[in-house]
Amino acid sequence: MRIALDVSPITPTRTGVGNYCYYLLKHLLELAPEDTFLGFSSGSSKVDLGPMGRHVRHRHIALPTRVLYQLWNHLAWPKVDSWLGGADVYHATNYFLAPTRTARRVVSVHDLAFVAAPELCSPKISGLFARHIGRFVHEADAVITCSESTKADILRFCDADPARVTVVYDAVDEGFHAMKRIDAQRHLAGLYALAGPYILFVGTLEPRKNLPVLLNAFARIARDVPHTLVLAGGTGWNVAPILETLESLGLGERVRQLGFVRTREDLAALYSAADAFVLPSRYEGFGLPLLEAMTCGCPVVAANNTSIPEVAGDAALLCGTNDVDAFAEALRTAVSDAAVRSRLIEAGHERCKRFSWRTCAQQTLDVYRSVAR
Repeated sequence: MRIALDVSPITPTRTGVGNYCYYLLKHLLELAPEDTFLGFSSGSSKVDLGPMGRHVRHRHIALPTRVLYQLWNHLAWPKVDSWLGGADVYHATNYFLAPTRTARRVVSVHDLAFVAAPELCSPKISGLFARHIGRFVHEADAVITCSESTKADILRFCDADPARVTVVYDAVDEGFHAMKRIDAQRHLAGLYALAGPYILFVGTLEPRKNLPVLLNAFARIARDVPHTLVLAGGTGWNVAPILETLESLGLGERVRQLGFVRTREDLAALYSAADAFVLPSRYEGFGLPLLEAMTCGCPVVAANNTSIPEVAGDAALLCGTNDVDAFAEALRTAVSDAAVRSRLIEAGHERCKRFSWRTCAQQTLDVYRSVAR
């Protein structure tokens, strides 16, 4: 079988969707060495397939992605499978379903925040994808999504056939693992001059992450705990209200902004040395940082909405999305109650065993084969 995938998100600084594409492709290559894998990409960002590049026939269209989207929408050209020399299946890994000549089409829908809660998303994203996602879902031969929560949104907002929507869970790569706490602390002291106990948030600083609630919750316990609140992630759309909240609370050096974390080793160190990880998001399609924190033995506090309870199970303290008091008490408990910490760490390790990229790749391969028949 000739399998084509959009590999555009696999850049040197890949984040959520980029990691999904990278690890999916990595394990597909291992599971199906008899198949031919073709990579398609567009835009100005450099694609970095690493060692996988030797096994993937990759072609790049040097057009801005939005220009290409317009060509696909208005002219249904270029046909991706023709551009790649023919394919049996084309996988649109990042929402936008390209036209093909004969290849069957599979589309990944990672979340529907831009439809379910457009006020949380940049208009550049919500407008573009919201206009077309319903059509993509109906035109695709199969839809893959990463949680039952997101599948429910697809059925609700896109009126999709449930039989054509398959839930395939994301995972943490096997190479991502906990560091010894003392080693992690030394690593961070040299990298960020980060010393002393801290509570960790990982994610883009943007409205959907609900950071004003976290900042207010931390402010309520700041006098009672010695911890710093560490925000690890790049600055996203409409960050101003978050920064205004931070300034108004007068937390000063008690809150550290690290920016985008460049390497997986640095990220593992941050989780491994943290006393708690918190994900207060208002909407998550999956919530990979939950599993990353659990993998590194870090107790988790999170919002009780969308896919978060589905992924976290009993391995997190869950709070009402906007309940500042609940988050404050959960954070206090997570960093100070030894029995609760031990339970969360053990449950987190067990929870992670349910998710693997190999399983994700096998289930995705099954979808490819089902539509290519």
